[in-house]
Amino acid sequence: MTLRIFEALVGAGLSLLALAIWLWGIPAWVEPNDFVTVAPDLMPRVAVGAIGVLGALMCLHRLFLEPDRTTPAPIEPATIGLALIVLALFAVSVTLMLTVGFLVGGVFITGALTVFMGQRTWWAILLTAVCPPLLLWGFFEVLLGIPLP
Repeated sequence: MTLRIFEALVGAGLSLLALAIWLWGIPAWVEPNDFVTVAPDLMPRVAVGAIGVLGALMCLHRLFLEPDRTTPAPIEPATIGLALIVLALFAVSVTLMLTVGFLVGGVFITGALTVFMGQRTWWAILLTAVCPPLLLWGFFEVLLGIPLP
């Protein structure tokens, strides 16, 4: 399998996963609310829709618009191990969000991914871990009135 075919399959897989989340995941997890002006499922649908469209564009680009290269796909044990570590971090983050709250889970995942990507300066890790979840929480909770877990 060449790298081009591998990336096309990843794009197609992302599109199919986004479609499944759009059709079954969002309706199952997001409850309708008549007390807010913005529908609670708007942002999840926008995010999942964007991921699905970008995955489809990636698939189409790799299949039809890119010249054929014979570079082998980067499927090695080390790469699979790193992917499993990231998946485990996201699983812990989702568990924290569901049990403790969005802010704790958000701080955990952004901090863990910042360290995972190689940042070692404590103040940069702290800023990256705290600011984005706090801003997202403030945007949804305070500005839009949409409660987060």
